[in-house]
Amino acid sequence: MRKTKRSYKDSLFRDIFNNEKRLPEVYESLEGETAEIGDIRLTTMDEIFFDSEKNDVSFIVKDRHIVLLEHQSTVNANMPLRILWYIAELYRQYVDSKSPYRSKLIHLPAPKFYVFYNGKKSMPKEWQLRLSDAFGTCRGDLELIVGVVNINNDAGNTILEKCASLKAYSIFVARVRRSVGEGKSLGEAVPETIRYCIEHGYLAEYFKEKQEREVFDMVNFQWNQELALEVRAEEAREEAMRDGMEKGMEKGMEKGMEKGMEKGMEKGLSKGRQETLAASIRNVMKNMDFSMERAMDVLQVPVAERAKYAQLVKE
Repeated sequence: MRKTKRSYKDSLFRDIFNNEKRLPEVYESLEGETAEIGDIRLTTMDEIFFDSEKNDVSFIVKDRHIVLLEHQSTVNANMPLRILWYIAELYRQYVDSKSPYRSKLIHLPAPKFYVFYNGKKSMPKEWQLRLSDAFGTCRGDLELIVGVVNINNDAGNTILEKCASLKAYSIFVARVRRSVGEGKSLGEAVPETIRYCIEHGYLAEYFKEKQEREVFDMVNFQWNQELALEVRAEEAREEAMRDGMEKGMEKGMEKGMEKGMEKGMEKGLSKGRQETLAASIRNVMKNMDFSMERAMDVLQVPVAERAKYAQLVKE
């Protein structure tokens, strides 16, 4: 039986954009079609019936489109699968339970899927994630395409000039990160950035209505999630280093005894480094649920050597 997830604090993104007044501008910047506040109907799920997720923002526009917006600070190649779960539930809620069994065609709003990315890693302005990428070499009869939009202020994406609320959110996040990078605590950076945004007209009405503590709690929740991912990656690397060095030294000693200590140690150390990196890749894949390619990206494995390490990881 599917379990309902425990509730948790909203992210700042979710709190800002689950608002019918801001969504017409977001919709127009994405689709190039105008919409009024009265055309928007929020459908964001407060609690999803799957294991650990609730969607960030979803809304219907004139019964023409149903739009799902997700916010990510790390690239997640499984987002098409998650969104497939969300849209299936949203369509289930949209129609009467008996409608699919009737002969007359049911009208459905056309789905549009977007992820807004504002992580620290440099990424293109826009790219796509496809459900079919998960099928490998097999061809299937189902496709779901998610457009990923880089909303970092320094990415130069024109959507920020079209949508004032997205630009304001991007500026807020960038200034908080910069302040923390300069040595300030999050407790200092958030109120300071709130004041800056109010003074310069970046979501000023929103920040005036919110208590500083409430904004801090939302930012802190998201900040801790990002930190947890970084810590997990570091732990995976450290664990892999220990495992790899042990295996490498064992193999190195064996080679050294067989072919001469000097030559064997040289090969053994080289083999040990390879085993260390291969173990790092395995641990990042396991602990962070990444694909092999994504794990190699995280560990900065040279492209020319990836085929070799792919083989080592599979051994």
